[in-house]
Amino acid sequence: MIKKGFIAGIVMVGTVLALAAFTGKWRYLYFVSGTMGAVSLVLALAYLIDSIVLGSTGTFFSAKKTRKVSRVEDAKRFGAIAVPNILAALIYVAAG
Repeated sequence: MIKKGFIAGIVMVGTVLALAAFTGKWRYLYFVSGTMGAVSLVLALAYLIDSIVLGSTGTFFSAKKTRKVSRVEDAKRFGAIAVPNILAALIYVAAG
């Protein structure tokens, strides 16, 4: 699950890099990748808090044993998506 999230994050960064290279506006790398990374981190934190409050497979009303992917795995996936995006935004800032 983490591997799929990391690959999805790299594909997102690649798409933004292609857009930035095509338009010549490299600040897109900072704004778009930074925003996608921040949103992914917020979702990862939300899933992590949700897993603490409700458990890995529960809901507000009942515990579902049929949930295929735990919330902790979802949090890891969103965290893996955030890593390449935040790194791309930080590299843009450092290259300044």
